[in-house]
Amino acid sequence: METIDVQDQSNIDPKVLGNRELGTKNLSSLFYRYITFAILGNVFLLIPSFIDGNILGQLGPEKMAGVGIGITILVLSRAIGTFIGVGTGAVAALRLGAGKVEEARSIAGQSIWFGVILSTVIGILGYINNESIMRFFGANDTTLPFAMQFGEYIWIAFPFQVLALILGILTILDERPALSMISWLGGGILAAIIELILFHTFHFGVAASAWAGSIGPAVPSLLIFYFIFSESLLKPKLKDIRIKLNTLKEVSATGFPSFSIQITMFISIIFINNLLVSLGGELHVSAFTIQNAYITNFLMFVVIGITTGIQPLISYNYGAKLYERVNKITSLGMKFTFIISLFLTLLIYFFTDSIVNFFTGGDPAFQNLGVWSTRVFNVTFPLAAIVLFISCYFQSIEQTTKATFIAIGRSFLFLIPLFYILPKFFGVNGVWYSIPVADILAFSIAIYFMYREFLRLNQLKQIEYKDTKEVSN
Repeated sequence: METIDVQDQSNIDPKVLGNRELGTKNLSSLFYRYITFAILGNVFLLIPSFIDGNILGQLGPEKMAGVGIGITILVLSRAIGTFIGVGTGAVAALRLGAGKVEEARSIAGQSIWFGVILSTVIGILGYINNESIMRFFGANDTTLPFAMQFGEYIWIAFPFQVLALILGILTILDERPALSMISWLGGGILAAIIELILFHTFHFGVAASAWAGSIGPAVPSLLIFYFIFSESLLKPKLKDIRIKLNTLKEVSATGFPSFSIQITMFISIIFINNLLVSLGGELHVSAFTIQNAYITNFLMFVVIGITTGIQPLISYNYGAKLYERVNKITSLGMKFTFIISLFLTLLIYFFTDSIVNFFTGGDPAFQNLGVWSTRVFNVTFPLAAIVLFISCYFQSIEQTTKATFIAIGRSFLFLIPLFYILPKFFGVNGVWYSIPVADILAFSIAIYFMYREFLRLNQLKQIEYKDTKEVSN
């Protein structure tokens, strides 16, 4: 077991620290176990989405475009879920690292209640205003009926999807990453089975896709029963419904970078849908749906799996002032993120035609555009993956200003301005070119911040080593 910094020992429960694997076990073993379960959980959630994409390809570009616009709601639910879940996970992990178990438990409980209340209000308002929202998301008269049909189901399931994300993150923090993975696997399998039955047996069409999109991401909300009936350190209590403003502020501030990533993605999707439909028509929106809902979404979920798995490791060890472990786990995480994202990007490039054909239903024009847009859209994905990881790191140690700046830089500083500049020179292709250009610019900023952070961590490591040596003497 590694030596723990003696500073602030009065706030630390030695028994808790001695029993928590996050601060004691081999880093490589912890890293690969946690991220493997987190990645698999996300990938399993995407099982029905590939079936869904194949089905929608058979229904035609107009219906796929309508569903693609409706899927924007799922991006919003992920934004709210990660806003609360990642913020709660980081703050609670820092408390656990410092041995403040009751504070961590109370923060988790209050956040669960807050997530339920907020997402229910959003779901109700979204359902009531579904038509106007779908038009705002980019639906025209052709795609509106399909977008609305899809949206009605997603708004109903919205609170459960948000709760699922929060509980999935807390389950990993509770050192049960396998349980989190199993919950997402169950949701993915159930959603896939339901969609296949509804489409092939009952001929539901777009409604089959909506059912799958509603059920799959909501099933892990059943993890609430694990927290209620187990002996978890993060077990919520009824008194936690009295949400403290200070807790809400800290969780919100810490979770804001993840929220900003998702919400800027949400805003960017609205921009892209509207620009593509005005400059290129439904076919371009359908091609974007292949990226947003399936191919790029799969790549992003792998990276989000890495960040979800590594976040409690970074936060816990930083809270325990084990800076050498923080340095090692962060370096390992960056290397792994780049390697796996580069491998997946190359895989997509080698097999682009076959992958896109799975979603286009044999339409030649759709196929050609889909292949071209897939290669343009994903060429710089390894850089975007590193940007996401670095933002997650700063969020994990509650340096929220840096995390937020890195998170929103890609969209607000670069992407949205590029949406207005490049189409003037390249027409509708300029919308697609904006993505890789923004990734390159955002990566340059993020890697500069991370370089300076590694210098700071090295200084903290020296202080940690000196303090430990003095205590041992």
